[in-house]
Amino acid sequence: MPAPRNPEDDRPEDQPEDEEENDDVPAGGRCPICELLAGECDHLIASIDLTYSEFVAGAIFAHERAILDLLEHLAASDPDALRVAGAGPVLEHVATLVTSETQEGASPGDATAIYYPQIMAALSHMLQEDEDVTATGIDAASGDDSSVENLWAQEPERIVEQLIERLRSLLEQVDEQGGEEGRGDRG
Repeated sequence: MPAPRNPEDDRPEDQPEDEEENDDVPAGGRCPICELLAGECDHLIASIDLTYSEFVAGAIFAHERAILDLLEHLAASDPDALRVAGAGPVLEHVATLVTSETQEGASPGDATAIYYPQIMAALSHMLQEDEDVTATGIDAASGDDSSVENLWAQEPERIVEQLIERLRSLLEQVDEQGGEEGRGDRG
């Protein structure tokens, strides 16, 4: 009669027991850079709950309010001004949705709130435009009620700083355009 197979025999000798593959970790829950679990390394830019449109963790978390304020202001901007500023089609689309909602009578704050999931998607898209960013998704398991997207980079703080600078630059350009258009209407 053959001896029962010991799963420990298949583990490489140089792999410590605590670093064994964990089958309970959903796809996307491990860092693609260092293979540690999300939250156990310093490579996480943002963990975004797509269902509830919120940040869960990551380097972005410390700058959440500033980033969201900038994004909300941009989403309530003129889509044409965003196009001229080079914001990209995703943010332009969100601004088109918000503008349409305000033209139907909603306040800018309400219109922004209505399209908050699209604003978070635009943020994710903007981050993923950087070639140093890798995205992994965790689909909601049966019984769970949300899906999470993790964004990773070798230097997540640098990516967040670049995002803030880009958003500020876009806002300055959009505001300048608005001022130029306002001056042109008076003359």
